Amino acid sequence: MRIFNKSIVFIIALIVFGLLGNMLNLSLLLGVNFIFGSIFTFLILRIYGLKWALVASAIVNGYTLFLWNHPYAMFVFVLETLFVGVFYIGKRIVLVDSLYWMILGMPLIWVFYRYALDMNFTASLLVVLKDAVNGILNVLISSVIFTYLPLIKWPSFQKRKMSSSLHDVLFNIFVTLTFITLLLVTVMIGHEQYHNMNEKIKSETERDSAIIRDDLTEWGKVHVAAVNTLSMAAAENRMEKMDSLQRHVAYLLVSYPDFVTSYIADRNGVTKLFSPLLNDKGESTIGLSFSDRPYFEYMKEKHQSVVSDVFLGRGGVNEPIVVVGSPIMISGEFTGVAVGALNLNYVTTELKKLANNRLMNITIVDRHDKVIASTRDDLAVMNPYNWAEGGEVSGIVDGLYYWFPDAVRNPMRRWGESSYFKIMTIPQMGDWSIIVETPIAPYRDRLYSYYIKIFSILLACGLIFIFISNVISGIIVRPIKLLTNTTTNLPEKIAKNQIVNWKGSFIQEINTLISNSRDTAARLQSMFAEIQLLAYYDSLTGLPNRVYFNQRLQAYLEEAGNHGHTAAVLFIDLDRFKMVNDTFGHTNGDQLLKLVVMRVQECLGQDAILSRMGGDEFIALLPNVTREQSEQIAQAVLAAFKIPISLSDHEVYTTPSIGISLFPRDGDSEMELIKNADQAMYMVKKTGRNGYSFFEGKLNTLLSNQMSLETMLHKALDNHEFELFYQPRMELKSGQIIGMEALIRWRHPDQGMISPAEFIPIAEESGLISPIGEWVLRTACSQNKAWQNEGYKPVCVSVNLSVRQFKDKDLVRNISGILNETQLDPRYLELEITENISMNNEEQVLSTLQEIRKLGVKISIDDFGTGYSSLNYLVNYPIDFLKIDQSFVRNIQSQSSDVSIVKAIIFIAHSIGLKVVAEGVETEEQLNLLRELECDDVQGYLISKPVECEEVRNFL
Repeated sequence: MRIFNKSIVFIIALIVFGLLGNMLNLSLLLGVNFIFGSIFTFLILRIYGLKWALVASAIVNGYTLFLWNHPYAMFVFVLETLFVGVFYIGKRIVLVDSLYWMILGMPLIWVFYRYALDMNFTASLLVVLKDAVNGILNVLISSVIFTYLPLIKWPSFQKRKMSSSLHDVLFNIFVTLTFITLLLVTVMIGHEQYHNMNEKIKSETERDSAIIRDDLTEWGKVHVAAVNTLSMAAAENRMEKMDSLQRHVAYLLVSYPDFVTSYIADRNGVTKLFSPLLNDKGESTIGLSFSDRPYFEYMKEKHQSVVSDVFLGRGGVNEPIVVVGSPIMISGEFTGVAVGALNLNYVTTELKKLANNRLMNITIVDRHDKVIASTRDDLAVMNPYNWAEGGEVSGIVDGLYYWFPDAVRNPMRRWGESSYFKIMTIPQMGDWSIIVETPIAPYRDRLYSYYIKIFSILLACGLIFIFISNVISGIIVRPIKLLTNTTTNLPEKIAKNQIVNWKGSFIQEINTLISNSRDTAARLQSMFAEIQLLAYYDSLTGLPNRVYFNQRLQAYLEEAGNHGHTAAVLFIDLDRFKMVNDTFGHTNGDQLLKLVVMRVQECLGQDAILSRMGGDEFIALLPNVTREQSEQIAQAVLAAFKIPISLSDHEVYTTPSIGISLFPRDGDSEMELIKNADQAMYMVKKTGRNGYSFFEGKLNTLLSNQMSLETMLHKALDNHEFELFYQPRMELKSGQIIGMEALIRWRHPDQGMISPAEFIPIAEESGLISPIGEWVLRTACSQNKAWQNEGYKPVCVSVNLSVRQFKDKDLVRNISGILNETQLDPRYLELEITENISMNNEEQVLSTLQEIRKLGVKISIDDFGTGYSSLNYLVNYPIDFLKIDQSFVRNIQSQSSDVSIVKAIIFIAHSIGLKVVAEGVETEEQLNLLRELECDDVQGYLISKPVECEEVRNFL
């Protein structure tokens, strides 16, 4: 379940990366971009399978609905995932994807873009080539990631082969180097062409705009100057010589044919002179009033020349016109105006002439954005024109803008209908604005055509390199693959003496590798027998090892089961073999094992199989024997060890412990029989060694209980299941309680109180005795200090130290730390050790006891007389008390020998300055006798049984 959850998280992460790969796309040119989401889709395909890849592809490529505003790309890319997922297994995935684009992907893209989206030929072909290159590139990148990243650590639903073949590695290297190089060159060249196109459009737009501006500025200056000349002539004439002025007015139209009418009006705006004199209807143009015209009001108020906005003329002209006017000033007073009405057809003609054969539209508007002239057929004169309406405008430089249509969301279509706009003003012409519109579509198609050539070359070269790379990789890998097949299961081929064919290669390094492999095979063949010997036989004794014995035993049991035969398995372990190694050295220990093997083999017989399991453990198979026969053989082995073994001028006695399991009574498998024989041997060890025992069913129960108890013991300390009971110690002379012995008890929540006799041996064997002993010491010291703090009389508390605890190098530091921690005065702590502690390394024991004594802690020998008793250590060791074992006290009133032993112990102890404590005192007779023998202290049930902490206060 946890692997499944990790896989789901990882799939989601790859899908997120796929969406980011599509969002952070690479823009190549106008509306054309590379997306990279399918890289992660194909990773999911190769790691988690087709089902998850299709789900991921639908989600990741769903983003193209927003990116390109149509569903067709999503369909093609999901179909790509399905095609590759079905056909790529066992093949080069890049080759399969290339095949998809050739037979399905490219035709589908053409149909969708050319007919469903109604794009032109150039744009459709470009998308076909771009998507094919993009798709193959993404599969290539995913293949490289899959080949070179440590995918063995990637969570997966099923265990997949994550290693890559050498063919894949070489193929990916060749294709990546060529394809990526070509693509980078393509992108750089394309961006350079796109930059050049932008610069060309901007420069041409700027140039043509400047030409129009300069031309109209000059045209306006000429016509404004002509009207100013007419105004000055009227002022000089003081508007009195009308015939002469009329000729001036008529001459203006002749000299400047772009004027359609001209007139002179008085200060009230009423025409006095007009050319032509009659309008189209034959009506006189004299006496018309133009006082309502804004240009007249401007000249009357400002006394300045003016170029009007476009408006519908009256009088001589009934069409849109622009008026150039100049005030007539006589003696500084406004007397009238001289006006010429310009024919806008000239402006339109000039614009069309300039725009001819140019990819642009030009529009002139007045200060109120009304059209004066335009090359666009859809813009009528005098209509308002907002060039930015219906689109998104983005500034480039001063007066130059991008314009994108709002209604079109497909990027390629949007770019196709977008334009550059250049806006310039002509202050001399009444703040007219020149709007130059350069559609991007023609330039876009030219750039698309250029990219079509690039992508065609890239795709063709890429496919050729893919094919060549596959062939070259195969040529290089083929001899290595043959060598791999030849060396596969080579040891088995050598063992079966099969003929191995070593084929050469034209590549020198591979040829050398083949030669080395041939030499190695020859060495293997010569070493095979030796390897087999090492694998199945013990190097010291020459006996079959554990592996070989298990095989032989399994084979015999199968045969015996079919024919109704019996068998016995003997598990033999040498007693105290470690002592021989430690005393005489490992060389002599090895020699002892060889001699032991010889003696055991003499007892087993020819049909038996003896094996060394390791160390000093041996196991034997006795085929087709009865219980009685196997018992006789075990007795013979024991008898053989009664004779000493000569070892380096020494006679050594060693004994075996033998466990016996019988087939089929005690098991029908080799593992079961060996386990049961081992358990039987273990019981021999427990009961004194140097013997044999048959496996009994109750052994399983006993060992199971011990294992269960050890498991519970590991948790007992953490679960606070241990308690301390205290047994009072009384001074005989005073009858006062002078101390308490701390005794551990285990109160299990389910099994109740468990005896120390049950769990202490297990704790010693498992090593748990050290933390348990430390807990006892800390608890006893803490409780003793608590009693003293409550005001009770200080007494000494004694704590038993195990052999393992005593050997701990940090023992003294731990004792000191506990005393400091509990603030107990060291004189109120007594540590009890057994006689066996002094059996090994007496110097180290003495050093440790002296360091403990320096702390101020008392030391006593517990169970004195039952172990390694020696007057030497009594004299040399810093001991305060001897505790006589209760086995001597129990029958002291009835057995004179016990009285003599106790009396001797007390005498010896007093003579060297030690005090004596008698344990197990249960009767008055025992107490009186000990008092007569001048024993110092006593403890036992007569004084009190061990009591819980709360009851101790009754004795203090």
